Amino acid sequence: MLSILIPTYNYNITALLKALNAELNLLSIDYEVICYEDGSKKHVEENAKTILELHRTQHIVSPQNKGRITSRQELAKMAKYDWLLFLDADVIPQHHSFINNYLQHTTSSFDVIYGGYAYTEMKPAEEYMLRWKYGTQCEQVNADIRNNRPYKIVISGNFFIKKQTFLNINSKIKNDGYGYDNYFGALLKSNSISVLHIDNDVIHNGLDSNAVYLKKVEKSIETIALLIKENRITTTDNTLLEVYKKTNKAGITKLVKYVFKLIQSPLKKHITGSNPNIRLLQFYKLGYLCHITSQHK
Repeated sequence: MLSILIPTYNYNITALLKALNAELNLLSIDYEVICYEDGSKKHVEENAKTILELHRTQHIVSPQNKGRITSRQELAKMAKYDWLLFLDADVIPQHHSFINNYLQHTTSSFDVIYGGYAYTEMKPAEEYMLRWKYGTQCEQVNADIRNNRPYKIVISGNFFIKKQTFLNINSKIKNDGYGYDNYFGALLKSNSISVLHIDNDVIHNGLDSNAVYLKKVEKSIETIALLIKENRITTTDNTLLEVYKKTNKAGITKLVKYVFKLIQSPLKKHITGSNPNIRLLQFYKLGYLCHITSQHK
């Protein structure tokens, strides 16, 4: 019935596995849990020790880091059940009925169900404030709002999907790296895959530092710019892409790029500082995208 798939990179997944196992022991279902160490150098032994104590749980260790797209594809191919639950290593379910909440939808007409992301109310240290603020303001969204535009907030760290649907969509992504979650959402929309959002969130614990997160943002935008250049995104609900299209249509892309380059250094300093403004991060994203796409022309 259910394959729970956890791609892992340098993260201790003991707490996640124990939380899942506590609920699985109460459910009368066929299931498996597969943990995939994607070239991890840390926590491999701790994870292996935990997994040995659990039923129906496998530990696959890849000596090379293959990336998010490839590792998920390999996990899906290994899975023996028709429904897949993908979870990032750095999350913890908020609800004791987390798995069962997903199982209620196996007989529905939907191919993909997204449970959502949540963040702790307690503010983190200043060096992690950017990721926490972005998460609380842009990712922590109730299901009724997400369902208004179901392809807009598609976070790969917590979703339930039919195996064949995942293999079909994910196989269309030929590259790896940051930013391809946006492409996955665009492919779901262009292929008319039915998507449902529910309030079944996980708490995201693995916050990157401000500097590391901004670097990942830049990498994801470089990916988006490449997808635009290759005309691989034909339809999307992604906010950044929609604003970029409007900017292009209005003929002000060069102006946005000019302003961005003029203020990039102080803007970057603020964003990676102790009290970042998320609206300024959003402008940084647009400016960086305008800058990168101009280099592709």
